[in-house]
Formats: sequence, structure tokens, C-alpha cells
Amino acid sequence: MLEYVIFDLDETMYPRRSGLMQAISARISGYMIERMGMDPAVVPDLRRTYWEKYGTTSRGLQLLHGLDVDDYMHYVHDLPLGEYIQPNSELDRVLSRLPQEKIIFTNATAAHARGVLETLGVAHHFTQIYDAFFAENEGKPAIGGYERLLRVLQTRGEACLMVEDSLRNLRPAKSLGMVTVLVDPQLGTDTDGVDYVIGEIAEIGRVVDVIEDHRLPGSRTE
Repeated sequence: MLEYVIFDLDETMYPRRSGLMQAISARISGYMIERMGMDPAVVPDLRRTYWEKYGTTSRGLQLLHGLDVDDYMHYVHDLPLGEYIQPNSELDRVLSRLPQEKIIFTNATAAHARGVLETLGVAHHFTQIYDAFFAENEGKPAIGGYERLLRVLQTRGEACLMVEDSLRNLRPAKSLGMVTVLVDPQLGTDTDGVDYVIGEIAEIGRVVDVIEDHRLPGSRTE
């Protein structure tokens, strides 16, 4: 029986086409150039290197450049959310019929997550937000954050469904026994480590129905 549905935030709770994450990305580069005095020519390669090695740009900047994480997080998320995303009544309806506890697990901040959820009109469905500071800025895909989350929830991976737009962030969840769902508008074929693939977040209700039906005693699995 599923106890928790764990959602990523950016480009999971809202579509990639919104442009919000692209705007955040531009703010990240801007911070490195304007606040940290880095050469614009080296920023793209640095970001790619830190993302691949440390999971996030901010983690690399923190370890190697003494990043002020609070200042960074405030700067990169300082955006007018309503210009990118709008209330999602369909998602609100889908979430309202899911009996499991719903939480957010994000590499962003709780403040940014609350803003996104409120703008979407779905904040009232979520009991907890676990953010970059919860993971001590060692966020996904580092497995330590996932293990810490399970300890705090006092549950096993098998009782959790994790919903993400990032394949690499689902693989650690899968290794801990969680059921994994990839939100992929392209419905790509690289699904190693993924149990279900959906085109948009509002389809999550259908996935939960399938999982719970298959877990009922005497139910038929295919």
C-alpha cells in the first residue's frame, strides 16, 4: 500500500514549456557573473561540470567557491511566477482524490516551492516540503538525501511513489525500493530505473490507480 506520493517541483509540477526553469537557469548564470565575478565565457562549462559531478551548480559553487547558499537561492528564484505558470484546476482535482500523503522533495528552496504550489492553486494538498536546506545542499541525485527523507518519514521505500522529470533523480529512488514515475512530455525510450512514464503531471492519478489495483489481494497484474 502506498503511503506517500513524493513530487519533484520544477518541470514536474508544471510543464517544461512554461519557460520558468529556463528563467531560473538564466538567473543562475547571472549570479555567477554578477555576484561572483566569473568570466561569462567559462560559466556554461563550469555549470555543466558542477552539475555532472555534484548534482547541482550550487553544490559545486559551495564546495569550490565558498558560495553563500542563502543569497544564491534567493537571487535565482526571484522571479514573477505568475508570468510563467497559472492555476491548474485539473491537477487540483486529481490531487484531491489521492488518499496518500503528498510531499515535495526539491533541490530548490521551500519558499520557491510554496510560491509555485500557490500559483498553481494546489498548495493545500501538500503536507511537507523537503528542500535544498533539508538535504544540506547535497540534493538529488545524491542518495543521502533520499535516505534522510525515508528516515524522517519513518517509512520504507516500497511505501513511496516518486514523481520526477529527471531520469537520473529517479534511479536512486528506485534503488531504495520506491515506485518511480517519469514525467516526460516527449515520452522518450530511455526508461531504465523507471516504472511508469507519463506525459504530464495530471496523469499521476491514473498511475496511482493502477498501482493500488495491482497491489490488492487477488488482483491481476499484467
